[in-house]
Amino acid sequence: MNPSSPLPQPPSGFALPRRTVLRGLGASIALPFLESLAPRPARAAAASAVPPTRMAFLFMPNGVHPHRWTPEGQGLDCQLSPLLQPLNPHRADLTILSNLQNALADGGDGHYAKSASWLTGYRVRKTTGRDVDVGGPSIDQAYAASCAHLTRLPSLELGTEAVRKGVDLQVNFTQLYGGHIAWRDRHVPLPAEINPRTAFDRLFRQRGENDRQTAEDTRSVLDLTLAQAHRLRQKISQDDQRRLDEYLDTIRALETRIQADIARVASGENLDPSLQPEVAKLRDRIASFEAAKDPGGSLRHDHTEHARLMLDLIAMAFWSDSTRAATFMFGIDVSSKNFSFLPGVSESHHESSHHADKEEKLEQYARINTWHVEQYAYLLDRLKSMPDGPGSVLDHSMILFGSSLRNGNAHEWKNLPLVLAGRGGGLQPRGHLLSQPGTPLCNLYLNLLQRGGLHLDRFGDSSASLSGLA
Repeated sequence: MNPSSPLPQPPSGFALPRRTVLRGLGASIALPFLESLAPRPARAAAASAVPPTRMAFLFMPNGVHPHRWTPEGQGLDCQLSPLLQPLNPHRADLTILSNLQNALADGGDGHYAKSASWLTGYRVRKTTGRDVDVGGPSIDQAYAASCAHLTRLPSLELGTEAVRKGVDLQVNFTQLYGGHIAWRDRHVPLPAEINPRTAFDRLFRQRGENDRQTAEDTRSVLDLTLAQAHRLRQKISQDDQRRLDEYLDTIRALETRIQADIARVASGENLDPSLQPEVAKLRDRIASFEAAKDPGGSLRHDHTEHARLMLDLIAMAFWSDSTRAATFMFGIDVSSKNFSFLPGVSESHHESSHHADKEEKLEQYARINTWHVEQYAYLLDRLKSMPDGPGSVLDHSMILFGSSLRNGNAHEWKNLPLVLAGRGGGLQPRGHLLSQPGTPLCNLYLNLLQRGGLHLDRFGDSSASLSGLA
């Protein structure tokens, strides 16, 4: 793909194939395919149709413990490394990729030039912010442009931390680069939503004039669509009733968790003592729902719940076919997020990544890495539990997890830590796939885009489509 060329456009004359949608005052819930409601010819077609392919890219900043990541052996019989043990229940769905590199991320600085180009594969322009340039669109946006006409949302960008403003004077780079992995084109980043309620509303609520919130937004989306859901249930088979109930129960549980999370943040429960002055100020502003939505990620102590809410939203977006492209940032690069909520950890991911080969810091680094892998495993659990045609949503997805650095202490851009899960687009899990040293990361991206139906012969700095995944 030429970085100056526009993203692929949908074919002309294509109509949006609509799934069943529950609508209420201010709410809209797209449902999984219900066979009972399809005309007979459509039922036959659906039975033989291949479910859509979804792509998600999960970014972990600051790299990994260099000696505890790589599996022993190759192929499906490999032995998972200590850091990858949480993925053992999913090993039949995994490809752990070794020896892929992002060569054009070399130079620049330790972090920003690497995280901003993680999904583009081009060189990042060094700038203090006026002329940002990452060379081309990110892979998620290339895929989103090809199927946006088929879904309600072109793509979904989520995270847990607000982007830092200003310039990092140590390296003279804009900090904007460290807070974005999704790029619509070489100059336009797509910010990650960090508030679970706002992301939920984007998926399930309709907006009024000028996208303003309405009074109904404080009610459950299921309550707003209850009457239509009741009428629909009377028209469908028992199997479809079960599917519908399971789907709506999942939405209800997610909405309840988000409301509880908002209440917890508002009350200041379980927050670090150092944050109490800020919590006191915040508590004075929680007189309205809008104020309750304001905290974002900076004051959250339950980082695990925050991350899992966002991952659940991605799973729901894929299950309902609301979008087929998503990105998630576990944190921004050079983040000061403290991981002392983990046993044996007293510092941030960034601090521990600069371990200088000291065992105490390496141990904390490994525990933080393990937490990230556990959250990835959580998303795979969720996707695998969601029925989708002849299989699960995971069976029809490609979910990449990894970092733009190898050893954070050295800011390495070679042999990046990457795990690919799912079987979307005919992907065949390979266990541990050992490519030739120096293989471009974009060879993987080219392969994924081709599996997603794009007719490309190049993406970023790719030299060929990655071999070994068929």
